[in-house]
Amino acid sequence: MDGIIPVPVRPRTSASCTPVPGVIDRPLRRKCQLSLTEHAVRLRILDPVSISQATDFVLETGRPVDRSRMLDPDVSPYCFDFDARKLFCVSTPDIAGATFFYQAQRQGARSVIKVPFDTLPEAPLSPTLIFSIGRCGSTLLHKAFEAAGVRTVSEPDYFTQAALHKPHDPALRSVIGRATQLLPYSVIKLRAECNNAALLIAGGFRAPRVIFVLRDPVDWAASARRVSRDPSPGGIAALLRALLVGLDSLTRHYDVRICYYEDFRALTANYVNALLAWMGSDARIRPAVAAELADKDAQEGSIFARTSVGQVPDDPAFREAFRDEWGRARPTALIERLDLPRL
Repeated sequence: MDGIIPVPVRPRTSASCTPVPGVIDRPLRRKCQLSLTEHAVRLRILDPVSISQATDFVLETGRPVDRSRMLDPDVSPYCFDFDARKLFCVSTPDIAGATFFYQAQRQGARSVIKVPFDTLPEAPLSPTLIFSIGRCGSTLLHKAFEAAGVRTVSEPDYFTQAALHKPHDPALRSVIGRATQLLPYSVIKLRAECNNAALLIAGGFRAPRVIFVLRDPVDWAASARRVSRDPSPGGIAALLRALLVGLDSLTRHYDVRICYYEDFRALTANYVNALLAWMGSDARIRPAVAAELADKDAQEGSIFARTSVGQVPDDPAFREAFRDEWGRARPTALIERLDLPRL
């Protein structure tokens, strides 16, 4: 049964990795350090939106499993255990198509497979990465790519965890890239918090294509207010400025395709297919499919669905106060360098 984790449980060492007392067996020790173990999930954290971390589950004692286990189709990367230098993967039912992948992993995890960093495969493949400021239609864009037949995933959270807890650790770049080889998707939509270490994430791949999604600042602020606790106009303006640091750093190192929600909210096939062509994909969405998708709530079934956030009424006074705050907080150097007058 599910429950809030009171304290993390330390798994016992597998019996197969127990050396003979008094004997120093370095090869055995090395083998134990690099072996994979699988642990049944006993309890899981209930918070649906917290950043994924190793303490999200209470686990049963682990058993050794073959290295090939991390490549099984029911297994996907969930989070890092930085101290132990391991990637936590989870075994779940089929959750392809989940609106928010990390939430589906957390809710559906049957077991955790602990994978030492040194056993991860090399990273020859480079995905398309979708960065955004959040509340800007990136989920709709993800759904459009999915409807076109592209393998795309929304918000695997080990990226977010790395961006918030190890943003200045360059050694983590290769680990991120190698962990992503266990995620069989060619497009990855990231949480907005990933702007905190955008180059760390993009640097995990040899040649990633990068999309960055923006929105009219005032409309974005009104939307962000609906999903925030006690927001202030000044605080929301400061948040937007902080999120744009990711765009600033990415555009200094990559050819970034900047998209505005206002340009694709109607979701025409021409717009989506032009993006797919830029990504190097042969997939295309049919106009009828795009039109049907545009009429749906891309976040239906989640806590961010229109039926949930729509219950919070708009606040014209908040909009005006934010407009004043943003006038003072706007990163003018970035806006002028990239010619972004809509910001």
